[in-house]
Amino acid sequence: MKIAQILPALNVGGVETGTVDLAKALKKRGHEPLVISSGGPLVDELVKAGIPHIELPVHQKSLFSLRLVRELAALIERERIDVLHARSRVPAWLAYFAVRRTRCDFVTTCHGYYSKHLLSRVMGWGKRVIVTSHSIGRRMIDDFGVSPGQITLIHRGVDLSLYSFQPNKYDRKPKGPFIIIHVGRITPVKGQDEFIRAVHLLSKRIPAIEVWIVGGPDQGKDAYFRDLKLMVSRLGLEAVVKFLGTRRDVPELIRQADLLVLSSKIPEAFGRVLIEAGAVGTAVAASRIGGILDVVDEGQNGLLFSPEHFEEMAETMERLLRDRPLCKRLSAALHEKVKRQFSLEQMVDKTCQVYEEVRRQKNILIVKLGAMGDLVLAIPGVRMVRAQFPKAHIALLVDSKLIPLVERCPYIDEFIAFDRKKDFAVKRLLTVGKWLRHRSFDVSIDLQNTWKTHALAFLAQIPKRFGYRRGLLGSLLTHPVTEWNRSLSPIEHQFQVLRRAGVHKFDDEMELWTEPKADEEMTRLLRTAGFEQKKYTVGLFLGASPQWPTKQWPAENFKELARRLIDEMDCLVVLLGTGEDSPIVKSFGDALASRVLDETGKTNLTQLVSLIKYLDVIVTGDTAPLHIASAVNTKIVALFGPTEPKRHMPPGNGHIALVKRISCQPCYHGHCTNSKHLECLRAITVDEVASAIERQLHP
Repeated sequence: MKIAQILPALNVGGVETGTVDLAKALKKRGHEPLVISSGGPLVDELVKAGIPHIELPVHQKSLFSLRLVRELAALIERERIDVLHARSRVPAWLAYFAVRRTRCDFVTTCHGYYSKHLLSRVMGWGKRVIVTSHSIGRRMIDDFGVSPGQITLIHRGVDLSLYSFQPNKYDRKPKGPFIIIHVGRITPVKGQDEFIRAVHLLSKRIPAIEVWIVGGPDQGKDAYFRDLKLMVSRLGLEAVVKFLGTRRDVPELIRQADLLVLSSKIPEAFGRVLIEAGAVGTAVAASRIGGILDVVDEGQNGLLFSPEHFEEMAETMERLLRDRPLCKRLSAALHEKVKRQFSLEQMVDKTCQVYEEVRRQKNILIVKLGAMGDLVLAIPGVRMVRAQFPKAHIALLVDSKLIPLVERCPYIDEFIAFDRKKDFAVKRLLTVGKWLRHRSFDVSIDLQNTWKTHALAFLAQIPKRFGYRRGLLGSLLTHPVTEWNRSLSPIEHQFQVLRRAGVHKFDDEMELWTEPKADEEMTRLLRTAGFEQKKYTVGLFLGASPQWPTKQWPAENFKELARRLIDEMDCLVVLLGTGEDSPIVKSFGDALASRVLDETGKTNLTQLVSLIKYLDVIVTGDTAPLHIASAVNTKIVALFGPTEPKRHMPPGNGHIALVKRISCQPCYHGHCTNSKHLECLRAITVDEVASAIERQLHP
């Protein structure tokens, strides 16, 4: 793989050193690493290792930096970069927008306890978000809304072969003063001010100490640095405290010290210097917060203190300096933990695994909100996507009311509920788009194909957006299908989009999964109704969608058909529909109604599917039960009025569609304009339907 890491600069520091270490290790493993930054002292190490460095001003916190997005995207394409790994916020924004234009995958590592600022949010938008400690992982989940499944914990690691452990370091007292080292950028969050106050207290108890403060001031922190120097002067510590500035030999300095102190005031992401201390065998005292707790187990391999209490910090340092056996025990335990958990080899193994997973695993969003029948028809399409991309994470954005219908589908990893009544409002649409954006989907396949679903995929900033171009907002699709062939069947119609998305094999077998509990309930219902004493069980779906009253076969026809099925064919007749179809049932009259099983408005979605499965034949219009019946292998007699059977009949052998080809059929109107109201459906006689049922029962 070709892997690029991007960070503001390659100055001397924990993040920067880790970046260089990882690049070197990747090269040894046969990968092609490169690093993008604004430059710095560590560039020389990359050059010596034969690793390319691309110098770009990716450190600048300015809107003008966005002009680099195009240049960065061109670099990704030119170098054929597979993974772009962002290690800091400003470069992460540039990387995020650049990868949206390419086939490259985006990974982030959270090295800090970021403030809940808009600038920080991009660190949670990686296809995979690496965190260096448990506390940072919890922060990204709780405060930035990152999905737990998106997060991978990878502690920093050091190359232990470069460190010399001193097992006998604390067997004797030092010849000179005790050396205490503090390593970190000069910035208030690192707590150098509280550390100096603690040193002042300590110097009164143990005069023979020397303190090394290693690190340079952060940008804009020069005033803080001056204040620290002034504090040292006022406290009379000039002979004790030495500011060593930025150093390239930090591990050697830690090796020489008797004690490493980390006094961070806000949760550290990790603290590389702690594992460097463990590698060389130097005792540590650190703040009781953040990622430090992933390394230091209090009283077992180090001591902890409250960072806001410099008196406690001073007492902790004094305890360690006076107790050499304690230092020996703690430093040895820390060394063992570093070998066990924080080696460079382990860090590289886990990071390479992340890279391989994001390259191998596509994150696919399929959009099919409804309606019920259309969702059932989408199942073959979902199965085709799964067959083409077996290791992909496939999420289905679907109407929350319809999830029970498909929640047992084995081809879908995740269901994302959508409330069509609320979520299509402009404000909610923006909110849902923002939430989806953070999920870092690689591909969206729009099987709903409305301008609103086109807009939703665009707002989610999904790089590849497939679907039929509908209206002006169809231009928001990156890979649109523009030709609308009305002669195709529903699943063939879907396949035009799927083929554009890389699906090669067509498969239109219908499929649906029943719920065991619903199966038991419907079996019990039919047994109570006496279906075992009847030759056949036939379902009549009485209703039609409120938007399509033109699909409603006359109530008197259903009544006569039910009578014939009972009297002439010895059938148990099951009436299906919603509560709104109860007037049709009432029209049957008490005598006939008592001879049928009326389940209109009495079944939920899962029960309806199970009940249809147990029917021998179902009579239905062009509505959802037509597709459900096909998916559960129930024989069908379909009554078509305003719509075209070739476009809407589900696949499968043996289905019967009855249609009358009058002059206005198909009209695709929800309201009939024919002078002979609903002539197309009224022309389908009870005799024809009864004959079709007979053919289905006796093929």
